[in-house]
Amino acid sequence: MLLHVLRARHLQRHEPDRSDVLRRVVRRLASRRAPSVYSTLWTDAVYGWGNEKWSADEIYLAEVIRSAETTDGSILECGSGLTTLLMSAVAGRRGLQVHALEHDATWHARVQRAILDMGGTTTTVHLASLRNFGDYDWYDAPLEHIPSDISLVVCDGPPGSTHGGRSGMLPRMRDKLAPHCTILLDDVCRPEERELALDWSRNSGTVPQMKESKHDFARVTL
Repeated sequence: MLLHVLRARHLQRHEPDRSDVLRRVVRRLASRRAPSVYSTLWTDAVYGWGNEKWSADEIYLAEVIRSAETTDGSILECGSGLTTLLMSAVAGRRGLQVHALEHDATWHARVQRAILDMGGTTTTVHLASLRNFGDYDWYDAPLEHIPSDISLVVCDGPPGSTHGGRSGMLPRMRDKLAPHCTILLDDVCRPEERELALDWSRNSGTVPQMKESKHDFARVTL
């Protein structure tokens, strides 16, 4: 969107301190409801996190956080990053739990440190290596520490090169998902993820909502 492009150019030109920008975004989300997708708050979040090449774009960020605003149970994230930090702010205000699975130890440390620095108290980032389950690899998640009322899944991992892609989410985590759970599956620009969204929907008797963003994503209701 043009507004986001102009804001990104402004930030790059003036180079405000990234930590200060990110802290303002987190404080904003921790104090009141998330703004619309058109808000430059999402551009500020991407800049503040400082990982523009790989971070979620503004459209996906807005969808994730606005979904966290309305879900009524715990949140599961497959992969971790900026979305984890921002959901942590919303979850703290709403009294919800966020559980994120991360296989990369260095990235896990960065995300966990950022959440602690920003005062997150209801978010847990689990360091979970990828384990072979036959037809797919999936996080070796500490299931005993994950609640059984997950009403929102944000699935942006593991990496697309992983054996079986993200197909392990439903068979491994199904017992933790509440009825009518919503899944936001990123990267449906790739054929494997797109087919996975269609497969999950077919098995649930629903129709996925395919949405355009930098990598496209799908909203699936079980």
